[in-house]
Amino acid sequence: MQKPTLLLPAGNLQTFETALRFGADAVYCGMDRFSLRAGADNFERDALGRAIQRAHSLGKSVHVTLNIFARDRDISGMLDAARVAREIGADALIVSDLGLIRMITREVPGIDIHVSTQANTTNAESALVYHDLGAKRIVAARELSLDELEQMADALSGIMEVESFIHGAQCMSWSGRCMLSAALLGRSANRGDCAQPCRWSYALVERKHPEDPFEIMEIEGQGDAILSAHDLCMIEHVPRLMRSRIACFKVEGRMKNELYVATIGLAYRQMMEASLDGQTPDPSLVAHCLDEVQKVSHRDYDTGFYFGQPAVPGMASGTRQSAEYMARVLDASGGVALLEMRNRFFRGDMLEAVTPQGILPFPVESIRSDETGEQMDKVSVPLMHVQVPCDTRIAAGDLIRGPVRNRANT
Repeated sequence: MQKPTLLLPAGNLQTFETALRFGADAVYCGMDRFSLRAGADNFERDALGRAIQRAHSLGKSVHVTLNIFARDRDISGMLDAARVAREIGADALIVSDLGLIRMITREVPGIDIHVSTQANTTNAESALVYHDLGAKRIVAARELSLDELEQMADALSGIMEVESFIHGAQCMSWSGRCMLSAALLGRSANRGDCAQPCRWSYALVERKHPEDPFEIMEIEGQGDAILSAHDLCMIEHVPRLMRSRIACFKVEGRMKNELYVATIGLAYRQMMEASLDGQTPDPSLVAHCLDEVQKVSHRDYDTGFYFGQPAVPGMASGTRQSAEYMARVLDASGGVALLEMRNRFFRGDMLEAVTPQGILPFPVESIRSDETGEQMDKVSVPLMHVQVPCDTRIAAGDLIRGPVRNRANT
């Protein structure tokens, strides 16, 4: 049986490099137009070309998203974007629009087409229609159970691959087909500009008494996030996923920062490696990986539809995390790290370096400004460069996290 691949997200070049460094077999990202994450930095042609070259040098692949719901005015530009992606070496295009899939197959041959989860593919017969149009892989609808995913993979064996999301934000609407943001704010979720009104807190109000809302609130006065889905987390079930016929495990998060991608990527990579050939991961590793996915910003986790209907289909109010992104390591030699700051920390803090080999705790014994040489008791200016003594195993590209101080956990 073919070993599943791990597909990590990237919204910019730094996150792309992080995904490669922390366990990705492949990275997916968007170009500067026609992507369902308009709020991400995304990639212009030259930057994407450099990123693809870097991935290929490591034996990894790059999938480019062209997955908005296309209007007639978009088609010509999307075909041009497909040609650019092919010319700079992208391995696959992630596309949701039926007509565009046919046109890319006909007019831009030589690049694989993966059918986006946005296309809501829930059965093998639908997948075969896309195959007849030239697609090589289906990113399955998120409403499918694990049994249904395996049934689809069996039916498509030798014909098409099946990819499935295993971690990240979920949408209360059918695989992301949502008009709520467009209706309330004129910002279409289906064209990459979702304002996420499903995450807002709502209260029931009688028209003639707006000052007296009905108490449907879990937290009095804050309303209730009745439309807000839990985040998906399948970290405990990786051994079962590894025995499935799913070809690719996908992590959601092109709007997330490097620490998120590194932490989640490393946890799933460790679980995947520990589950090869039917092995059972050590319980201590499972507990560690469970703890790791709690450290990044997330809503309450569940397993989505993998094992049937979610127990609580909404009510995921607010995000939480147990660690803050403090800095990125620019250089490290002789036990001193040069850091590019993200959030404040203090002399005496215990920080952790997230490295491809694991988590390395170290105390902040001193802080020195790289610009002035001044000794400091704390760092509070974003993006300033400082030097701190550190574990000699820490290297450039590692990420530093520490205690949450800048926002509440909920």
